[in-house]
Amino acid sequence: MRILFVNQFYWPDAAATAQQMSDLAEHLVERGHEVTVYCARGQYQEGSTQRAPRYEQHRGVHIRRLAVPSLGKKKFIARVMEYAGFHLLCGLRMLLAGWRYDAVITLTTPPLIGLYATFLKWLTLGRTKHLCWSMDLHPDCEFALGMWSPKHPLFATLNWLNGLHFRQAHAVVALGHCMAGLLRNKRVKEDRLHVIGVWSWADQIEARSLDSSPLLTEHGLDGKFIVMYSGNAGLAHTFDAVNETMLRLKDDDRIRFLFVGAGKRLDEVEAFAKEHDLTNFMRLPYFPREQLNDSLAMGHVHLATLIPSMAGIAVPCKTYGIMAAGRPLLFVGPPESDIARQVTEAECGHVVHPDDPDALVEHIQRMADDTSECERLGTNGRVYMLKHHERAVGCKAWTELIEGLKPAKD
Repeated sequence: MRILFVNQFYWPDAAATAQQMSDLAEHLVERGHEVTVYCARGQYQEGSTQRAPRYEQHRGVHIRRLAVPSLGKKKFIARVMEYAGFHLLCGLRMLLAGWRYDAVITLTTPPLIGLYATFLKWLTLGRTKHLCWSMDLHPDCEFALGMWSPKHPLFATLNWLNGLHFRQAHAVVALGHCMAGLLRNKRVKEDRLHVIGVWSWADQIEARSLDSSPLLTEHGLDGKFIVMYSGNAGLAHTFDAVNETMLRLKDDDRIRFLFVGAGKRLDEVEAFAKEHDLTNFMRLPYFPREQLNDSLAMGHVHLATLIPSMAGIAVPCKTYGIMAAGRPLLFVGPPESDIARQVTEAECGHVVHPDDPDALVEHIQRMADDTSECERLGTNGRVYMLKHHERAVGCKAWTELIEGLKPAKD
């Protein structure tokens, strides 16, 4: 089959969507399919000076990068303009050349990019199959954050268009059952709806013993109990309980809170630490993907957070890398979310309500007192990941879906 992937970010970008899509695209090439990617030249990580070529072939995947300017992520208007530029260039290319492909797989960055695949489906009378890979839901996200009103005519129209491209797709892939429930509310037919979670890499991320990362020595953290947050921290994440926990544990010299990554919320955490003169706080930039194993191994326990209203709208992909690294997870978020269910089912950590810093302090102190609990929970997480969220598992499910897909009846 000739398959086209569409997403703003792709290899060598560090964005989670780029890494997941790279894995699947390369797997499909190994299966004998011809795979092309449309993405932007700009990088997700701000400040990156890397300029990838407009066209290259990497591991058999044809990559066509569009000259969309990277305007930054901190200002909303800049992000909208960047999205609009990608829509214009990518949409035009899809409409002119997309009919050549047997299947078009669109992700959700930027939002509504899948509409062009809907038009292709109509223009080819259903020959070109459209698969939506729902990494998150917009404008549901903006509604949940209180940024937009669903009653506003413009945003109501965007919501309708978003639902349209999901309903018209031959298949829609949700990351979890909570997200699948929200897609059902958009009237996506049950026979088109599939749940395939994101994954990690058993061969790239190995479970290491505690205190084994060389990066601990490099950054002066030897002998400390590390509570780590790794990855992007945007508006969907909550850190009130984490901030309060850092404040309460500021005099416990055993414990350090390490934040690796970027995002508006991490800027706020850093400002909180400076305001309160917290010496148990450290922030580092993203590590290259080839150092991911060493980076994740720095933490004795890892944090993931999500505001309650975002359950099903977004899924913290970092969860499965943490499991792969054999580290326990403290999930600060809604107990009804997929991540909370999986942490409980796998017995690989603890779920803490965002309004309960007492519980977060208790869990951290107990594990700092007895690191054998970290080892036990981390081992459980690794076993769960290998069974449900290893790269081969996810790619196999996707391959079966793509190769077995028949045009659905409208």
